[in-house]
Amino acid sequence: MFKIQHLQSATQIITMGETSILTDPWLTEGEYLGSWYHYPPFPTESIEALKYDFIYVSHIHPDHLSEKTFSKIEKKPVLIHKYSSIFLKRKIEFMGFEVIELPHAQPFELGNGAAITIYAADNCNPELCGKLFGCAKMESKFGSAQIDSLAKFSYNDRVVVNTNDCPFELAEYAIKSHGIDKDRIDALLVGYCGAGPYPQCFDFQDEEAKMKAAENKKVQFLDQAVQFIDLLKPAAFIPFAGTYILGSRLANLNDSRGIPQICDAVKYIEEMIKGNCKGIELKQFDVFDTEGQNINKASQNKGI
Repeated sequence: MFKIQHLQSATQIITMGETSILTDPWLTEGEYLGSWYHYPPFPTESIEALKYDFIYVSHIHPDHLSEKTFSKIEKKPVLIHKYSSIFLKRKIEFMGFEVIELPHAQPFELGNGAAITIYAADNCNPELCGKLFGCAKMESKFGSAQIDSLAKFSYNDRVVVNTNDCPFELAEYAIKSHGIDKDRIDALLVGYCGAGPYPQCFDFQDEEAKMKAAENKKVQFLDQAVQFIDLLKPAAFIPFAGTYILGSRLANLNDSRGIPQICDAVKYIEEMIKGNCKGIELKQFDVFDTEGQNINKASQNKGI
């Protein structure tokens, strides 16, 4: 069975038997030049108390790879996709961590029946990425042109999938190409919102137009989560990632970010998906047990 403990945003501890992986560590405040914060803040004293065997980093964005957080956590091997670019690998190594690069779609054994498989969102096909963004080098020697990855965690015959920030149009190709949609998936960690400067940092004709843009953005990313769930058909889905607030001088922009509350995201998605799939809302330190499909609330968890 799996246990998934929610810490903040995309940062979880996924436990498979005796093996635990910390995902996309961002537990400190003020990322993106001091503008991104958590609410409620993650207790500083709890960072050093985290227990895990490996770290998985999906991509280089600071809400998934926080230098301030990495300066405080225990140095364990970091698992990343083997990208053509070495930026992610070098950045982690400069912080003093061992990096293990995993080739596209090749399982990595973690011991005791646990494994992780990392996939490039573009399935290591630069032509696919180039068709969407027009930025890929069309050379056969060029590998993945995307920065995003998704991961499949396996434990015996059970599976948890983490789609991180992957665009559905890219990830769908990788998922179908490798038969992930045929797996029995106990839980899907799926993004539900789009973090970025639009529309809150843009000029509009009036406030009504800006809020309409925010609502359209909200629905766009919720619908993307629905697409992932309909494709993968997990027993349960957990909306996560992109959970942040703007602070300091940007605090007045929070209402126009186009990001729903997780409780509202769960409700919307459950109404839109096909078939039966349980929506799970995890708060800080809550643990979801895939065996019984139940949540152990933070108040019941004495440690991490």
